[in-house]
Amino acid sequence: MKINSIASLLLVGLIVITTGCKKEGCTNPLASNYSESAKKDDGSCQFDTPGGSGYTVPSTYAFTDASGNNTVSFSGQQIRLDMMSEMTTYMKTANTAGTAVSATVLKDMYANNAYTWTDAQGLGMTGSTKQLKNKTAAGDVGIQILFESYMDSIAVISSTTVTGVEDGAPGNGGVYPNDGVKGPYLISATGVEYTQIIEKGLMCAVFMNQMTMNYLGSIASDDNTTAVDATGGKYYTEMEHHWDEAYGYFTSEINYPSAGTDRFWGKYADGREAILGSATKIADAFRAGRAAISNADYVTRDAQIAIIRNEMEKLCAGTAIHYLNYAKAHISDVTARNHSISEAVAFLEGLKYGYNTESGNGMTSAQVDVALAHIGADFNTVTLGDLQSAIDEIANNTGLSGVAYSL
Repeated sequence: MKINSIASLLLVGLIVITTGCKKEGCTNPLASNYSESAKKDDGSCQFDTPGGSGYTVPSTYAFTDASGNNTVSFSGQQIRLDMMSEMTTYMKTANTAGTAVSATVLKDMYANNAYTWTDAQGLGMTGSTKQLKNKTAAGDVGIQILFESYMDSIAVISSTTVTGVEDGAPGNGGVYPNDGVKGPYLISATGVEYTQIIEKGLMCAVFMNQMTMNYLGSIASDDNTTAVDATGGKYYTEMEHHWDEAYGYFTSEINYPSAGTDRFWGKYADGREAILGSATKIADAFRAGRAAISNADYVTRDAQIAIIRNEMEKLCAGTAIHYLNYAKAHISDVTARNHSISEAVAFLEGLKYGYNTESGNGMTSAQVDVALAHIGADFNTVTLGDLQSAIDEIANNTGLSGVAYSL
């Protein structure tokens, strides 16, 4: 009947409307008005200060002082994220056979040594004192040299390619052709894609390390009573500013995840959101912690630090598992498999630079090495069993066993 058809259409429309909208509310479980059913934070989360008065956490990373002056600043982190973006773009040019990248150029970018940046956002990158190298693993020279050796490797392999010839294959480093799933990519004879090792590795050794170890590690000793330089427009306290800088290594966008899901940790947190809730949990914790600092609520601040550290470990480990699962699904697709394993290995090795591993409160460095040993040095010889053993080792030591197959 016609009336039934109309009713059916209305019902379908209602379902679409109902499922297409996310219920808004407070998504932070530590807030007094936390809503378990809320899927999108609306800035209503409320916390109590030690003195009994309450305060609200905004829905975006926007904070002002009592006079309405902006107190958020993380320009140095925006510069470093853009430096990494330009480095990655440059490295990816080697995916075109016949295009060589220079180790010298990469190292100059890495250390910001007389390099002229595109600087699309006009951040003043060229000639600035900001760089990625001196922030790598808290200035560990050995780790810096390791990353520079990766830059040497990508330069050497790319210098051997010939225009129009994609002859990379197991045992022969070069541009591996599109295998019907992924590619082309510049990959070594043993299956290592150094672009991924460098980009994802520095996401961990610089961005995650600075975030979870440096800034959040020393925040308790920072001054939180006086603006750094109110007459000079620096209306934030030292503690507020250092918290902002930690946030800036997670994303450069104050309205994340409405924006900022296109690169680095903001991208991968959004990618793990459906299963781990990474984007929501980390963004909520950063906003709640910043509001807590501005209200001298250090109990809540410290609780948010613990959340950020734990969720960053799960995000890093979960992303490694995600790529190992992808490699399993494409075990016979050489280019796709090696591309995915390279990403997985970078994130897995990267766990060593996060707070939980460095402090002994999470997956240990030795356990990371066990997982890496399952994969081995030659990605072309890895088996399904090897990949599964690596997944199990990661999942069992990061609390992800229940979701490992879904990542």
